[in-house]
Amino acid sequence: MIPHTLVLKPGLVIHRVYNGYWFWGRPSVEDLRQDLRAVTREIRPDWDLSTPGLRQRWDAGDWSPFHGWNKRGDPKSAAR
Repeated sequence: MIPHTLVLKPGLVIHRVYNGYWFWGRPSVEDLRQDLRAVTREIRPDWDLSTPGLRQRWDAGDWSPFHGWNKRGDPKSAAR
């Protein structure tokens, strides 16, 4: 048996497979960090802030493409 490490995207889609035993072929923490960073870049629309129209949506109060911000209340009512 050869142990495998899988890096998965949402929906259990395989992004990368590492197969190896002991130190040979096993991913390091840095390998996993880079893989998870690549997966996050693919699934989060707000990853690259230079995306055209992203700043305009923020200024207009449309927080739907920004992770976590669409769950917040109205900032104007919180300031009162």
